[in-house]
Amino acid sequence: MMKFRKSMMLPLSVASLILTACGGQGTPAKSADSGTSTPSSDTVRVVFWHTLGDVKAGYLDNLASKFNKEHENVEVVCSQVTGSYDDLQSMILTNSATGGLPTMSFCYPDNVAEYLDRNIVVDMTPYLSDAEVGFKDSDGASTDARGNKRVGADDFLPAFWDEGHEFETEGQFCVPFSKSTEALFYNKDKFDAMGYSVPTTWQEMWELCRTIRNDFPDKDQKTNDYKVYPLGYDSDENLFITLCEQNGFDYTTNDLEAHRSHFIFNNDDVKGMLSELKGYYDDALFKTKGTTANSTYTSSAFTAGDILMSIGSTGGTTYQDTDNFTVGVASLPCVDREEPAFVSQGPDICFYNRSSQAELKVAWEFYRYISSAGNNASYGLATGYQPVRYSSYESDAYSKFLDSTDDDDLMKKVAILCQGLQESYFTSPVFLGSATARNEVGAALASVLLGEKTIDKALDDALSTCVNSVRQRS
Repeated sequence: MMKFRKSMMLPLSVASLILTACGGQGTPAKSADSGTSTPSSDTVRVVFWHTLGDVKAGYLDNLASKFNKEHENVEVVCSQVTGSYDDLQSMILTNSATGGLPTMSFCYPDNVAEYLDRNIVVDMTPYLSDAEVGFKDSDGASTDARGNKRVGADDFLPAFWDEGHEFETEGQFCVPFSKSTEALFYNKDKFDAMGYSVPTTWQEMWELCRTIRNDFPDKDQKTNDYKVYPLGYDSDENLFITLCEQNGFDYTTNDLEAHRSHFIFNNDDVKGMLSELKGYYDDALFKTKGTTANSTYTSSAFTAGDILMSIGSTGGTTYQDTDNFTVGVASLPCVDREEPAFVSQGPDICFYNRSSQAELKVAWEFYRYISSAGNNASYGLATGYQPVRYSSYESDAYSKFLDSTDDDDLMKKVAILCQGLQESYFTSPVFLGSATARNEVGAALASVLLGEKTIDKALDDALSTCVNSVRQRS
């Protein structure tokens, strides 16, 4: 008998949006549609490049099909790009020289900093309140704790919306589509059997990890490595950056008046943090993706039962789910319970200035459509991503999902968890080179844990790479 993960058993109201998609695209396209084909003369054609896998792409196709049917002389074409967000950025930058750009695409703010340097993205500020295509109450409206109505940009969670205008150039250069954060997934069966309490602070986490290490001392005779590890962290970059944020340590900055550089992570506070992490790693309390063989996600060992706790993206909830045991989920530990800070991640959307005004207007209307309260809620519930606007959490789709789904369903557990994290997200400064900084600090952490570099050498090398990457662009 085939076994299906409970997290994939979606209520009909959510699943039907995916199953009725107008034709799956099969394997990811080798290259995206640049929009150079010729539609009929009276049709406004919008091309949207994204990096979604087949199931999520099917959902987006379905929305585009419905949008096209509801709007005369409009054709929105969603096109998959093979690979990562970095691969998509490479395609955008390559095509910027030839003019073969889409109308809109997925992005991260780090990508947009690169696009601003090339002068290829549009400041969407005028569209927000445009009389014809600006935000409407029907897109989504909510009420804050004081009873004030939130509409338009105010209806979006601040951390998600604000990152779209926190560039060195003034303007709204990207807008949120779907977001995720990190959560602590744990083996609830083992926790219940051993009497473990879920840690809420990092001090509690390391104390628990030492207890688990003592309770599971067996080693593999061939590798001499422990058979069971207390904790796995799926992102070296996020571990480094989140601990900096929670501790108030300097990482990067856009305050160049106070600092002569964007890159300020090579400091004594960070060195002390890395020294502590190195000690915990040497005591076999945790692993990271960067310290595993072939840089394998630690969630794989978690679902196999070889790691008892896994910290990973809520957008990858299905990778943390298993039939081998009951999976519990909790918020990430904090340095201080009273000052929680959880990373905000997930795709934004930006728009390109090689498009006509008519194309940009349709593209913006399509964004309003896919980010509307109901559509955005349904997408989030089907994928594990968080909706980006307050009204989505108050929508019928969200309520029906929570009411009709089994309490043991991991997607439901994550949805409930994320409802309580809305005001605790943080983002890092964005500038030309911020993506390099993120990659380099993750690599530095892994090299320190593995003993490949000293802390000083790892941070010196990371800083040098960051500085040189910006010089090469100037």
